[in-house]
Amino acid sequence: MNKIIASMVVGLSLATLALADSGTASYDSDSWSVERGFAAVGDLLVVRPLGAAASVGGFGLFAVVSPFAAMADATDEIFDTLVEKPGEYTFVRDLGDFSK
Repeated sequence: MNKIIASMVVGLSLATLALADSGTASYDSDSWSVERGFAAVGDLLVVRPLGAAASVGGFGLFAVVSPFAAMADATDEIFDTLVEKPGEYTFVRDLGDFSK
């Protein structure tokens, strides 16, 4: 029971941090909305962990297919598709921004 409560507290804390105002001078009130806040929470709790898993799985798959990719001289393209793109989508993209 304590683990459930602890996970709920952590989830609510992360959601609060995602919705909190950063306090920067370049804050534009029109660029942030309630819908984008909910998108940021969903991104943080669901999409980012799935993206991290895709990055790790992509690297494992790349390790398996890299000898064949080397024979076809396509190592860079395969690495970009399996590892770099999921990594950029997970770690570089702004929170709640699904346009990229």
